[in-house]
Amino acid sequence: MINFKKEVAKELPYNREQYLDFFDDDSSDLSIVWYGISFQLSSPIERNDLMLTTFVEMYERLLNNIITKLDNGGCWIVNHEDKDLAWFPNNENNLNHLRTFFKESEIPGTSKGALVISKSNLFRLVHDLLLYPYVVLNKDGFLYKDLNISHGELKFIIKISGHLNVDFLCTDLAILREIIDENNSNAFIIKAYRGTSL
Repeated sequence: MINFKKEVAKELPYNREQYLDFFDDDSSDLSIVWYGISFQLSSPIERNDLMLTTFVEMYERLLNNIITKLDNGGCWIVNHEDKDLAWFPNNENNLNHLRTFFKESEIPGTSKGALVISKSNLFRLVHDLLLYPYVVLNKDGFLYKDLNISHGELKFIIKISGHLNVDFLCTDLAILREIIDENNSNAFIIKAYRGTSL
């Protein structure tokens, strides 16, 4: 199952503006409380093919475990975090699985919006999604928008950062604690967001 939706906010199981307010120190809206944790590799990553392969292998296992645990047979939503940009701002020879997926689904690469996909399709794309903010521009020192992978019903987000780490955000702190308990390894340093007590 795959759909492409231009009106991202209507697809998300949470209020996008309230979620973004979570990152704003001056926000006074506390009606919805978000918690966050960041999984960072304990060894530094450099920009070369071997190190990026290691990065993807480590995080792909982590994401597959978490997606499998939380999946309820519904959809997953993949979108740019705070601003909807063209998915492919260029015609570079990278992210071949993701570019092929767009082409086969007849979605122009310049489209702005969200992918609404099944778990099986998400698994097909996890490799390229992990690399996306870091490599899509194919310019040293330039990152693209972070990606959010949202559960179709839970207020749960996997945030893929161009800084080569993956964060998990949720309104239910117990879910984040389970993620830590079930995926704790020496490969990752786990850091809590400000206001998140683990």
